[in-house]
Amino acid sequence: MGKIAILLFTTPFQFQNSDTAVEFIKAALEKGHEVTVIGLGDGVYNVAKFLIQEEMPSPVNKFREMTEHGVKFVNCFPCVTARGLSPEEDFIPSATIESTTTVLEIMQEADRFFALMI
Repeated sequence: MGKIAILLFTTPFQFQNSDTAVEFIKAALEKGHEVTVIGLGDGVYNVAKFLIQEEMPSPVNKFREMTEHGVKFVNCFPCVTARGLSPEEDFIPSATIESTTTVLEIMQEADRFFALMI
């Protein structure tokens, strides 16, 4: 099927956007689409391993589980470093940290992309 890119600008503490992304991703996977989630701005926290809460469901837990179904998570390098986070230590192992150029290439290669930002 097609390639979908989702730009996620908000933190997992604003559950509406993260939960909307989770449900959207589930639906896209059911239809056979390839999904890449791009963390921009505070969206990089959606795959921060220090926010995993084993005792309760959270968007970070759900996103981590989605990597088992082929969902890719890409964080913007300047967004990560501007927040004092370590690309090597602070994110779930399957998340990648990429340059702005690579993030733009992912958006260009997508058949559709969506932004969740408010």
